[in-house]
Amino acid sequence: MKLAWMTDLHLDRATESSRTAFLRQLQDETYDAALITGDVSDAHQLQTHLDELAEACAPRMVYFVLGNHDFYQSSFAEVERRVADVCLARHNLKHLGKEGPIPIGQESALIGHRGWADGRAGWGNRSAARNPDRERIADFRGLSNEKMFQKMGELGKESAAYFRRSLPYALKCYRNVWIATHVPPFTDAALYNATPCDRLRQPFYSNVSAGGVIKGIAERYPEKTVTILCGHTHSSADVRIGANVNVRAGRSRPGFPEIQEFFSLN
Repeated sequence: MKLAWMTDLHLDRATESSRTAFLRQLQDETYDAALITGDVSDAHQLQTHLDELAEACAPRMVYFVLGNHDFYQSSFAEVERRVADVCLARHNLKHLGKEGPIPIGQESALIGHRGWADGRAGWGNRSAARNPDRERIADFRGLSNEKMFQKMGELGKESAAYFRRSLPYALKCYRNVWIATHVPPFTDAALYNATPCDRLRQPFYSNVSAGGVIKGIAERYPEKTVTILCGHTHSSADVRIGANVNVRAGRSRPGFPEIQEFFSLN
């Protein structure tokens, strides 16, 4: 089983030539399935770009989670509806976070949830760092600072609840569990311009709620391995958390979509 991992493609910012070259690469490369850890596009073009990705990878499966940019210029409910429609039309598209572990390889399973920067790290709700989500996602627009951080916390808890439900079963049944999410669940993997993220920006660059759940559950299965693939920061990171959890954050250059890495899962 060979998995092609991509993150933060931002196809809405790519030129026609760079997007076409990337889609052609997806057609020609040798792999068994693709995984995208968020920020495919913006809400206006997300359906079109997901459809293009499914076509380029077909008949191989494309597993994906959404990132914050995928909701830009729209709302959570509307984007979820549009994504459900394109997944219904393209049978090789699978939006993660709706079901339990998916077997990939002989001893591996995949689970995933978009996650969200939950505002708990660093300075928390005292941070004065600018958060573009506040203007570009309808659910955040017009909220006070207190209400915005409350909404961020709810989204973080939603992802934590998903991992609390799905990760124990996955670790009972499989030797290796791969987790797809958008926002790094640990501050150690959240970099800003390739340097450790300062406490001012940490609330918007990490999902403490999900990280605590994943680490706590993984500790109960020391003979198993957990690999977390994420994005959001546009800076690569490779961090060990405890004895059996590894976090990989992918780099990104908006406008230049690329395959991050190929993983052999056997």
